[in-house]
Amino acid sequence: MMKISKNLLTIAFIATTLFLTSCGNDDDAVTVPNVISVQDLTTAIDENPTVGQVVGTVVATQTVGGSTISYSIDSQTPTGALSINASTGELTVVDASLFDFENNPVLTATVSVDGAVNTAVVTVNINNINEIGDFNHGGVVFWIDPTDDTHGLVCTIDDQSTGIQWYNGSNGSTGANGTTIGSGETNTTVIINDQGVGVYAAQLCDDLSLNTYTDWFLPSIDELEEMYNKKAIIDATSMANSGAIIEETYYWSSTEVTTSSAKVFRFTATPWIDNGYKSTSTYNVRAVRAF
Repeated sequence: MMKISKNLLTIAFIATTLFLTSCGNDDDAVTVPNVISVQDLTTAIDENPTVGQVVGTVVATQTVGGSTISYSIDSQTPTGALSINASTGELTVVDASLFDFENNPVLTATVSVDGAVNTAVVTVNINNINEIGDFNHGGVVFWIDPTDDTHGLVCTIDDQSTGIQWYNGSNGSTGANGTTIGSGETNTTVIINDQGVGVYAAQLCDDLSLNTYTDWFLPSIDELEEMYNKKAIIDATSMANSGAIIEETYYWSSTEVTTSSAKVFRFTATPWIDNGYKSTSTYNVRAVRAF
């Protein structure tokens, strides 16, 4: 009897010990700390966005869960560009004018979360979008294709001549009769094929090598007119980049009128399209290229 009682007491002691140990392990699991951390964010957005446009989302994680996450921006450069949703971490545009590639190619911010062990570094890269007046693609952007803003026209920031003839010693029909935007390049090729090597308006543009580009041409009459429409912008960008304004005088186009004349554009307060004699008239030239 005494032996049986002793065994029962031993079994009871072991069971009690296992139970207490098990309870102790459960207590340890409950007391594991909830660690909150926040992740860095690198993203990109096209310049000139709209106010309220979503830029990206900062993400915070926690080891256990259950805590309320609250986001805030500690600092940003430039100031006032971004706002953050305190509950979701979503970043949006506040001041769209600050998302300008030419002035701020990269925006940065520091984001914190209440109770987090770290802060997040936000980097927003601004994608350059072609804009009228940009100094890009070798010159000043003065026209952008309305169907595809990756294509357009630029002009040089200086005149290539302040007085040169259109022809190269012989009058005649070259076939350079394009007038529209986009026809200047073809006109120039046609003129050179007809007139040959020499010193004249179309050849001057075709020979130009500027800012790593060699595909310059004499603009068509409509391309010159578009340059007139954007003259104030072209002048401002040209001057800001050590160039010169478009003079208030006549400029040659590549658009032929007759065997002896070609169209010219007068860049004055009252613009004027006229015909210039290929052989005896000498006018200004400003080259153009397409991108």
